Amino acid sequence: MDNRIHNEYKGKTDEEIRELVKCDYIDMESRMYPEISEVQDVYFDRKLFDKPLFLCEYSHAMGNGPGCLADYWDVIYANDTFLGGCVWEFIDHAAAIGDVYTNPKFRYGGDFGDTPHDGNFCTDGLVYPDRRPHTGLMEYKQVIKPFRAAFDAATRTLTLTNLRYFASLGDLDLYWKVECRGNTVASGHIYAPDVAPQASNTYLLDFDTPVTDCAYLYVSLTQNGDTAWADAGYEVGFAQFALEVPAAKKAELGALASPYAVLRAAQTEDGITVTTAKTAYTFKDGLIAGICDNGKQLLTSPLTPTIWRAPTDNDRNIAPHWRRFGIDTAAVSCLGCEIAEQTDAYVKITAALTLAQPEQEPFAKMAVTYTVYAEDGIKIDMDTEIRADLPHLPRFGLEFTMPEGTENLSYFGRGPVEAYADKHHASHVGLFRTTVSDNHEPYVKPQENGAHADTKWVAVSSLIGHGLCALATARDFSFNCSHFSTAQLSCTAHNDELVPAKQTVVNLDYRQDGIGSNSCGPGLSPKWQFAEKKFTFTIRLLPAFVEGLDPFEEIGRQ
Repeated sequence: MDNRIHNEYKGKTDEEIRELVKCDYIDMESRMYPEISEVQDVYFDRKLFDKPLFLCEYSHAMGNGPGCLADYWDVIYANDTFLGGCVWEFIDHAAAIGDVYTNPKFRYGGDFGDTPHDGNFCTDGLVYPDRRPHTGLMEYKQVIKPFRAAFDAATRTLTLTNLRYFASLGDLDLYWKVECRGNTVASGHIYAPDVAPQASNTYLLDFDTPVTDCAYLYVSLTQNGDTAWADAGYEVGFAQFALEVPAAKKAELGALASPYAVLRAAQTEDGITVTTAKTAYTFKDGLIAGICDNGKQLLTSPLTPTIWRAPTDNDRNIAPHWRRFGIDTAAVSCLGCEIAEQTDAYVKITAALTLAQPEQEPFAKMAVTYTVYAEDGIKIDMDTEIRADLPHLPRFGLEFTMPEGTENLSYFGRGPVEAYADKHHASHVGLFRTTVSDNHEPYVKPQENGAHADTKWVAVSSLIGHGLCALATARDFSFNCSHFSTAQLSCTAHNDELVPAKQTVVNLDYRQDGIGSNSCGPGLSPKWQFAEKKFTFTIRLLPAFVEGLDPFEEIGRQ
């Protein structure tokens, strides 16, 4: 809440406050970085001020950010006296050195022996120093697009609302498509929808194609003529809607094992080995230490629980608290690991794990069950309890590395740009194919980047398509994939100083903390904080040749 209201005028009635804050020589109110809940309460619910509100700064676009943009714009559009605000700021201010035209290296405060300085606090723009857009600019564009769309699946009607005040949407064309599992099954267009300013029109989308699971309607509005800022065909904004279909009964894992299925398990002092016809799984100290499939080792490090992420610029105020607890250097300990159950279809291995600093109460306690199937890969269930006194966490998930040459990346989730809980509007759910190298977002100062929320499956494979597929079970997950470890991103000052590993670093996360705008703005909104204290993270891994795999069918077998 506004400290001015709650401290200086503490104990006074709202009517008394209104009289005290009256000011005859200004035309509008303005604030810098108020919490959106404060704006709603002070300006619109209680109406303590009688002039229009304009936020001279409300969102700090530093590094991986800004988050929470849509929260502000929901309130802006809902209140006519809320005039909007300014994002700080447009451009990352950094000096280019080296080959400044083809391969610039960007430097900031303190890099030239200068003092005093603010470090990289000047790299706080929506575009890079060379004017390439950040994902934050893409997020901003999508949040403030000049239209809203709503879809009624029962009648298959699309309602298009024009948010402009003085011009129709006739300069735009509307294109729509229905995608099932990433494949277009129906499409159409509406040329120059003549929706008047601040009005809405409804359109019937003529498609009778039956849809299956993972079906989405994608609506895109593009310019139908050249302008000073973009050519015809430029996408002004989009909207996406999940199409609900009756839930199919999922086939039980292990139930369809062939007569040729093989499953053996052995426990020794060194660990546990489970062998199927094509794959050998090795467990050591309660972790999956090896997956050798068709004679090829797919892991170069164990699947290790982690709660740390490389701090974003917007984590700069919470990160010292995380470090004070020691979250950045938490180590995994195994309190026990054994074969708990063995049948012809599966082997269950249980492990008790903790994440902690030496001789301290654990940050996280995990009761883990690994279920290895004869032909259906391995399912990981992590019943997790987080220590009560910890602040909201950076993340919870598994981090591991895969061998050199594991470069192909395909996934069904939010893309193609990075997506987080409160910074995902520039992305949409779909099927994407890229590379591990291209998934990295090269912020001037390295930090957490390249995550993809709402993922149903991701496959990381070699050039011949051999690798691991991670599949959602009870809920979607988030993943990162790059040639840089979390530790490396946490301690490197400049993107050009990052040395890519030959191996591929993979993070599979239950969830991550939101992004927010706390490099300069308010603390992260509680609704985007990862503050859960008890949860279960379940994910399934399937070693396979990706080209011969249908991950959607596999998701239907749980």
